[in-house]
Amino acid sequence: MSYLGLARKFRPQNFDEVVGQDHISQTLKNAILEKRIAHAYLFSGPRGCGKTTMARILSKALNCKNGPTTEPCGVCENCLEISKSASVDVMEIDGASNNGIDEIRALRENVKFATANSAYKIYIIDEAHQITIQAFNALLKTLEEPPSHVVFIMATTEQHKIPLTILSRCQRYRFKLISSSEMSLAVKNIAQKENFAIDPEALNIVTTASGGSMRDALSLLDQAVSSSSGKVTGEYIRGILGLLPKDIIASVTEDIAKSDIQTILKTVKEINDHGYNILQFARDLRDHLRQVMVYLINPEATEISSQDKKLFEIQKSLFTVSRHISMNNLLSKALEEMRWHDQPRTVLEMYLLKMSEPYYNVGELINRISELEKSVGKGSVFESETPQEKESTADIDISETIDLIDVWTEIVSEILKKHPLTAQSLKKAVIKVIGDTSVQLIVGGQFDYEGIINFQEQIIKLFQRKTGTDIKFKVVVEKNIPQKQQEENIVVKEEKSKSYVEYEVKEDLKETAKTAVPKHIENIAKKFKATAKKITGEK
Repeated sequence: MSYLGLARKFRPQNFDEVVGQDHISQTLKNAILEKRIAHAYLFSGPRGCGKTTMARILSKALNCKNGPTTEPCGVCENCLEISKSASVDVMEIDGASNNGIDEIRALRENVKFATANSAYKIYIIDEAHQITIQAFNALLKTLEEPPSHVVFIMATTEQHKIPLTILSRCQRYRFKLISSSEMSLAVKNIAQKENFAIDPEALNIVTTASGGSMRDALSLLDQAVSSSSGKVTGEYIRGILGLLPKDIIASVTEDIAKSDIQTILKTVKEINDHGYNILQFARDLRDHLRQVMVYLINPEATEISSQDKKLFEIQKSLFTVSRHISMNNLLSKALEEMRWHDQPRTVLEMYLLKMSEPYYNVGELINRISELEKSVGKGSVFESETPQEKESTADIDISETIDLIDVWTEIVSEILKKHPLTAQSLKKAVIKVIGDTSVQLIVGGQFDYEGIINFQEQIIKLFQRKTGTDIKFKVVVEKNIPQKQQEENIVVKEEKSKSYVEYEVKEDLKETAKTAVPKHIENIAKKFKATAKKITGEK
């Protein structure tokens, strides 16, 4: 008798033996008990999670000599034939090779005939998404109104490729990936029945490498048992899968944290020289960093051995969560490029060097800049300054670097030039410096108060332009304005009389124009408190 692999030997034979799909098993059992059997079912989900197995169990439950029943006996003629895929009333069709319209037409003709010795004629169509659109259209009417003794069960890994017209005619059941805990328990039970031992590390590798597929896990386990001496170890499983030793992955992680690029490049060279798959190394590193990140966030969310727990406890403080995310993105990009690059080692080295660079989180930098801006606004200084610099900076304020009284004088002069009649109230105001960025204007009556308020927006803009900061000012009405009070820093700035030259236009306007002083020359003379006169003559 030929050897029977673990995946086939331990294929579930009833609803209760199916691992990780209790939500589907219970629903089908309830439907059978209530005699609410549909004419078409669609089982969808990842590979190796029990779709075809569940279809066979449902077939046995419907066609068992004791059925329909939720617990097929497994020993009657119908159950045995279905288990061996030899039943004439349960036909398994491969949708990949029987996807044409001719095959579907033949199926439509066959459904008309009665069953041989069973209650139902059942068609199990595997990989149903590979059936052509024309073939599906030919199946539509039969699928919607089949004979009462016919049941269709379609299985697919890609439900989105099934036409909506087909989906609407089926009861749909979504299979999920099997969790690590459920798979570990099932593998332990199989190991006990097969009389071999498997250590915790090997069990963890098997469940992780299978990706939630029970069939993949049993195939890997079958390979390990066949070539081991009664005990499956983590080191042996690593050798079968081509995984690197854990200490290498751990050391590379620490080198990235230390930005030790020399050691990182040396390790990549050694991995390549020893014949390890460079792509597998990148995958192992990505998986390891992911586990460390999950352990950092929530240790209870990881399923690791006690030995790995000690390692993760040390490495969880190497990186922040944001840097973990950045490194995972970089490794994912590296793997994508490595698959198509003629030098995958070079690609990986570049990305590892990128991962080793000092990391700055943009969000944290923005928050830090905001904090510094707030502290500067309060009069604080940057921490990078020396104590001497801090002391000297703290002693300087805007009132010392910018004379607000002189600035006010310039503002009054500038406004008066444009509004000589309506801005006379500004000349009467007394300015009082309250603080570094605040002044008070004192006027003698309501008329002058309103006159200044009319120019409020313009005054604010001029203060901003001339001082480079926002100067707050307040207008106060006082009947008796003191002309000079040194103690309170009250200073009255009257606009000084300016030197000027009068020109009289005589009868000969052309001759007078010859002696006129250009405007820009006159402005220069005013700065030196002088007058300008045009002198004509011959050289």
